[in-house]
Amino acid sequence: MPYYHVIISLKSRPHSGTFEENLLKQDLVKNIVEPYNKGESFKCGDCIVSQDDISYIKITKSEQTLSVPTYYVSAESYFADHWQAINQMKDVTDKFIKTLPQRKKETIKETRPISKNAFIVHGRDHKPMKELKDVLKDLSLNPIVLHELPSGSMTIIEKLEKYSEDVGFAFAILTPDDVGFRRSRFQSLLRTATFEFDHKKYFLEETIMHELKPRTRENVLLEFGYLIGKLSRNRVCCLYKGIVELPSDMSGIVYIAFQESVNEVRDKIVKELKAAGYEIKIK
Repeated sequence: MPYYHVIISLKSRPHSGTFEENLLKQDLVKNIVEPYNKGESFKCGDCIVSQDDISYIKITKSEQTLSVPTYYVSAESYFADHWQAINQMKDVTDKFIKTLPQRKKETIKETRPISKNAFIVHGRDHKPMKELKDVLKDLSLNPIVLHELPSGSMTIIEKLEKYSEDVGFAFAILTPDDVGFRRSRFQSLLRTATFEFDHKKYFLEETIMHELKPRTRENVLLEFGYLIGKLSRNRVCCLYKGIVELPSDMSGIVYIAFQESVNEVRDKIVKELKAAGYEIKIK
């Protein structure tokens, strides 16, 4: 039996949104799809949603119920983990939604053509970055990768400011380079473990390894946030590889998941560039 899940980003909640999970098809259609397609308000999660307040909606499908860990420190982390889990399921939005929310037209630099320079932020895994470069070149765009450019006497932040000056779009690639979890959770584990016997020590190590979450490098998140502030979130797209923790206060951004290769989501990349106003010409 298939189950359906919905994530919605709201203009009134710029750093979060709302979601529903594990819906049967008839409940999805009756409670969310039909009201949305009619332009009516509907209940999703903990709020009543009006269509004018929606900036992003996605419907996904799975063959089993969605299961997300129940330990949370804040409401923001609760939403972010569910957003990530739902976002990784099979996308079936087009089968239910007639018209997706329209993105705001670009208001910055309206008097001149959109720059063909596309900035790429990446972590330690260079393979997705190189694949994305090839995709952008095939689309007649010019990929900009910070570490490939001369530094002169500039610091990293000065390089970022300089080389992002004439950029029309940016991609952040999140790869599972690091691991970690909340300090409060670590302290909780220490309180429940003793070191009287060697097997207790092994138990603690195994528990910690189980709790650790894959994360991207901190500099990637810094540059990701900087580019959102500079270009606006309509001109930043986040690609993430496999299971990796997503930033909890950026859930309104477009997130595109891939497993092994960026080429898996080439069509989605093209779709986002077109939505940003690019006339894509494939070489």
